[in-house]
Amino acid sequence: MVALVSGITPVDPAVSSCLLCSACRFLLIKPRQTECGHRYCAACLENLFKTDNEADCLVCQKKVLRSKVYFDKAAENDAYAIKIQCTAYREGCDWTGSLRNYLDHIMTCGKQKEDCPVCGRADLTKADLEQHCDPRHGTCPNVKVPCPFKEVGCEEQLQRHDLDYHLRTAQQTHLLQMLSLITSLRAGKSSEGDPAGSANEGAPTQMGPAATQPSGQGTGGGERAVSEGPRGADPGVVALAARTDGLEKCVGGLNRDLDKSAQLIELLQQKCLHCEQVLLGLQRKGKTADSAGGPVGSTVPVSTNGVLVWKIKDFSSCLMAAKTEQRPSFYSPAFSTHPFGYKLCCRIYPNGDGNGKGTHVSLFLTIVRGEYDEVLPWPFRQKVTFMLLDQASQRHVKESFSPDVLSGSFQKPRSHMNVASGCPTFAGHDLFLKPQHHYLKNDTIYIKVVIDMAGLSM
Repeated sequence: MVALVSGITPVDPAVSSCLLCSACRFLLIKPRQTECGHRYCAACLENLFKTDNEADCLVCQKKVLRSKVYFDKAAENDAYAIKIQCTAYREGCDWTGSLRNYLDHIMTCGKQKEDCPVCGRADLTKADLEQHCDPRHGTCPNVKVPCPFKEVGCEEQLQRHDLDYHLRTAQQTHLLQMLSLITSLRAGKSSEGDPAGSANEGAPTQMGPAATQPSGQGTGGGERAVSEGPRGADPGVVALAARTDGLEKCVGGLNRDLDKSAQLIELLQQKCLHCEQVLLGLQRKGKTADSAGGPVGSTVPVSTNGVLVWKIKDFSSCLMAAKTEQRPSFYSPAFSTHPFGYKLCCRIYPNGDGNGKGTHVSLFLTIVRGEYDEVLPWPFRQKVTFMLLDQASQRHVKESFSPDVLSGSFQKPRSHMNVASGCPTFAGHDLFLKPQHHYLKNDTIYIKVVIDMAGLSM
């Protein structure tokens, strides 16, 4: 059980701080209590003692005797009842429940990491492992296998996923090796086919009746030589000849398979080219929208009550694009304060901007040119509240600000949109990594923007 559930932290550490191991600081597993009153996991305590019968307590530094340690059943019962989150939550598992029920969950959780039994790769979920290899047959693509042409002289040892490439690129070498073997075997057959000629070479010519007898008469030695020739052939040569025939058939089959693989690769290359063209088209559209200075789809506001809830999917991809400077910022859909009011949108920098660069998510408000700007009061003065929504509780991150009426960001737009203004340090990146928070769930975050309508004429 220690191997299965070690490294578990409770959902609410404040409630169960007394149930954390004094060594590993994770939830107690098979808790043991020392004479000084501190608790340890059984495995952590054994590691503390190592081969000695006494050790220093990591909390109070008092001497702890192995004989004065006892199993804490009450702490184990309390730990079993603690609410925890599946350790695979970063992979998308949203299971929560008691530690007692966790073992049942991980037996069916498809997001748990498992090791490949063949190559030892350790970052695979159960579903990934099924695609990676079949442990029953050892079909892991990383396992090394000999070339099928080992029998004819190829000594290459390759990872299974490189075997097809080797067979394609080494066709000529393999065929030359086959030809060399076949030639040597045929030469061996020729030398074995006339044993009498080699034996009689240099022998004196016999005269007499036996020498003048016509073929088929006399002692019959010629007939025996003809009939005994095949029976007298070397069994090793016969076996090699049979193996050569089998290898020739194998080469023919492999060539046919390679032809099919080449056709399949050509088809896949055409599909990849088509996908690349589609992707380039979408990227061009995105660049066009960015160069225009406005968000995609901002013509019609998605809400007209001063509230925007912005769902951002694939946040990890957005963050990576921002870190690599491929796309530092993203615009939200447009919204307005009321049906005939200010037209607004948000701009987010996943990897931060200004003094939040590299450490925070930055969030800004942008005033977009609207149809009713001519009859609205300027500058824009309404209080703005940004919220990063917690998807499991009400512990939202909130930031509010009142517009600087002297800033050009809040004057009547003279172009498509004004310069964005807001919170460079809206939310620290560390918030998305803490297990007790649920701001990032299934690689999705929710941003809520609320405009204070007080004093605004409808």
